[in-house]
Amino acid sequence: MQRKAILSLLVGVFLLLAAGTAVYVFVQRVRADDYGAALALCPGPDLYGYTCESGAAFAYIDATNDTQLYALDGATIIPLPFPFTFYGTTYTEVTAVANGNLQFNNANPAYVNQCLIDNGPAKGMGDLIAPYWHDLDLRLAGFLETELVGEEPNRILVIEWDDVPFFDNPEDTVTFAVQLFEGSNDIVFLYEDVTTFDSNNGSSATIGLQSEDHGIALQFGCNQPVVADATQLRFPHPDPANAAVDSLDTAVTTTIPQADASLRGDTAVLPQQLALYGRAALPELRQRWLNQSPPVMSAWAEADLLGNGRNQLILTRYSTPQNPRYTELVVLQIEPDGTANVLLQQYLSDRSRPVPRLEIGETADLTQDSLPDMVLRDDLQGNLFVLTAVSGELQLLPIPGQCAGNLGVVDGDGDGRLEIARDGCGADGRVITGWDGEQFIVMRDS
Repeated sequence: MQRKAILSLLVGVFLLLAAGTAVYVFVQRVRADDYGAALALCPGPDLYGYTCESGAAFAYIDATNDTQLYALDGATIIPLPFPFTFYGTTYTEVTAVANGNLQFNNANPAYVNQCLIDNGPAKGMGDLIAPYWHDLDLRLAGFLETELVGEEPNRILVIEWDDVPFFDNPEDTVTFAVQLFEGSNDIVFLYEDVTTFDSNNGSSATIGLQSEDHGIALQFGCNQPVVADATQLRFPHPDPANAAVDSLDTAVTTTIPQADASLRGDTAVLPQQLALYGRAALPELRQRWLNQSPPVMSAWAEADLLGNGRNQLILTRYSTPQNPRYTELVVLQIEPDGTANVLLQQYLSDRSRPVPRLEIGETADLTQDSLPDMVLRDDLQGNLFVLTAVSGELQLLPIPGQCAGNLGVVDGDGDGRLEIARDGCGADGRVITGWDGEQFIVMRDS
């Protein structure tokens, strides 16, 4: 906390020293009927007419309505209590993304932020409001909350990321919010706490607005320490806006890119290390992960779960029971030339079901598709999962219930189909779970 206070003080001194320049920039705003380039830096304007200015007149409003978005790279649709116009289109709902941004008619959970003006608007992000686009993690801590304040026709919708941890450093948390204004369609970003040990004050975040469809963006910062605690940034809706944007030859097609095939976190080194050293890289990596703080245990196995004649490498990782956020499954396909392609990376813990341990269990055909499936178990909490191929892609399916006893893969009723038998399943005692053609269900208990 002492370090955080010092960082806040230093940033405050910097902002005071720069205040004269900042005020000059903001008072030199162009007239509302003047429009700038399609891709613009603050203070703007951009081609639509959006500009940036100080939002010091606006107070931080604490939101209290929890959206219950407790996910990594998750998104939730928020109905708008009033019509809201953004880059010429009026919307009745907006999608809030865990990674610090809002999107209209789009829900891209990308955790790697892009700059908005380097190569045109950020690809695949659509019409975007980005108060703090960063790799954030809502699985086990933090909240995405909303609040509606004021009276018609001057209400304010608040969307707040409250005490949300960074993915790569859960000790670092940020609190910030967006306010959307009824009638004026103005936007205000407010920063309550963005002082962190790493990536301080927005130095790994994207801040700004864009319309990918129109090819327009206004950027306040990209991977730069441009925001500080207790500061605000206002984007007034232009009056009048540039009505010609719909007819200008600047539009691009918004497409959601395929899921990033790279790994994040500690396991990001796996493909490169496997390409260089083959399977011999795994013991060295296991030792490296054990020596870090907190320590992370790992295990691996190989099996042809896809039936393509080549084994997939299945790696499990977990830390101490107090750190379930690290529990992870990674599956890679090792090609004949030694390259490793990522098939699956999944973090297993959330608030409803922490998974403090993940160990590799039996391999058997549990889904009756003539392909092997792999059982993965958590003995500490009694969680169980099956890694299986579904329509040619690997998926990790949770098995219903939590059981503290023994586990076996058996054909208990002699019908030629393997089932999972578990003991210590609370009041049910022994539970038999089987595949019904679409999912794993409890077949019977005793």
